Amino acid sequence: MQHQIKVLLVDDEDRFCETTSKLLIKKGFDTAIANNAEKAIHLLKGNKRDVIVLDIQMTGMDGHTALHEIKKTDPDIQVIILTGHGSRYSAMRALVREAFDYLAKPCDVDILASRIHDAYLAKHRGFKFDDKKALNLMIPIHDLKSIPADMSLKEAMAMGEGFLAVMDERKMLAGILTRMDIIRSVRPEYISGGGTFNEQSSRFSSMFWSGFFSDRVKAVSQKKVWEILSDTPPTISENANLLEVAHMISGTTGGVLLVKDISKVIGIIRDQDIYSEIDSLMKK
Repeated sequence: MQHQIKVLLVDDEDRFCETTSKLLIKKGFDTAIANNAEKAIHLLKGNKRDVIVLDIQMTGMDGHTALHEIKKTDPDIQVIILTGHGSRYSAMRALVREAFDYLAKPCDVDILASRIHDAYLAKHRGFKFDDKKALNLMIPIHDLKSIPADMSLKEAMAMGEGFLAVMDERKMLAGILTRMDIIRSVRPEYISGGGTFNEQSSRFSSMFWSGFFSDRVKAVSQKKVWEILSDTPPTISENANLLEVAHMISGTTGGVLLVKDISKVIGIIRDQDIYSEIDSLMKK
């Protein structure tokens, strides 16, 4: 670390500050402590810091107000929220006020150190921020072909689409039919039924399935779509950044996310959409 990054810990828990400060010093950071927001703001007027690690719930001025005041004094300073009282609403407030990150206690010191280093790079080395959001990558829901949930699987596959919007009897979105749903459906019933016991008991059974593939395909072809449809995909905000999209989609089973505005689903993002964006950036 060529430049010793100057960190200010702002937290009214003295033991936490002392312990975290010692750990960060061992990591090579120049670390100072302020046990309330007012003291931190006063200290910053005469002692510039690269990164501030800020608690939310403190005696006196709370962290959100402190973040606002700090940014008024120095708009370029990077602030990482580190709190034991996190919530999505609180995180959104911090995002609007341009915090660099929002971490929850207890936080591994390696993660904290990594994000402090990233925050420093963002300020001093022209770290590039992505402008694209989930909204820019999604396929609008009205551009997807839709099918009723009681359509047969054979009819659904005849439409030749990898992703289909499945509508219930009220014309509401029931889920997204994916290729993986169809692939999973042709497995033997005693496997696709799930459960730890079935999986453990039949772990060698697949060696004996020769000759049954065609029969399974025929058997499931007349099933209704709703019978094989997996759980509704996770939702993500239309304003989510692309790294959040990549993180969320990597944990899905069907490789698809539903994109929502404030009140409704407006589109989907498939794994191939985020893959294409990665491929495009790598070629630049």
